[in-house]
Amino acid sequence: MGLELNDIRVPYRDFRTDKIVKYVQQMPLLIADDRNPISVAEVMERRLNSEQPDWDNNYLDTGDAVALSARDKDKFKIVRRAPFLRRVTSDTILSNGALVLEEGIYSGIAGPEFSRKRLGDLLNRDLSLDKIGTHPVWLEIVGDEALLKEYAGRKFAEMKERFNYDSAMGIYLLDAQKVDTARALTVDGLGDRSQVGDRYYLDDDDGQLVGVAPEARAGMIIQPSLEQALAVINRHSGELNLRIK
Repeated sequence: MGLELNDIRVPYRDFRTDKIVKYVQQMPLLIADDRNPISVAEVMERRLNSEQPDWDNNYLDTGDAVALSARDKDKFKIVRRAPFLRRVTSDTILSNGALVLEEGIYSGIAGPEFSRKRLGDLLNRDLSLDKIGTHPVWLEIVGDEALLKEYAGRKFAEMKERFNYDSAMGIYLLDAQKVDTARALTVDGLGDRSQVGDRYYLDDDDGQLVGVAPEARAGMIIQPSLEQALAVINRHSGELNLRIK
């Protein structure tokens, strides 16, 4: 009998269990499994291209972050694939559920700084479809105008059909604190209007963090053995796209 030298793992995996319920508990397991926390843009891509209903029907925590300024509480920045979120653990000191940013981190974050006052009614309320494609914060979160417009167009139609929603995809942010802080962005399910925000604390008991295997992000899936493939397909029907390495 020959050696079994091929491996397979599900490209997308959530790290919530009955005992591992906090974001700060799930992140170290995700990193130890050699995965990257999913981004908001990757959640959108999966909702557009996967037939698995759990993508649409659940909120998902991501590795994208909003950073809040203590010096000027009107200001905030978006950080895609935030490196500081990858380092959180159960021992990380939090302030009201948010990661405390060390001095200089906020000012060193590249990209635009947004003003709550200038955004006005584009923040902390649900939006009509025509507001999404040019929304400056949405564009910064997703980083892909074409993906944003495709997602908004298709998912607005789906939410209208399923839930009779005329507005959705609001961006909801909590207030700044006395120190610079950051929280992970969470994408709500379609039943909750696909809202995005930082309202879930890093130490809440309802974290749902998804990790992406590097080979999935690179578009490379490893060929399994027949037995491995059947076992995975039985558990995760429709989730895998297998090809020869």
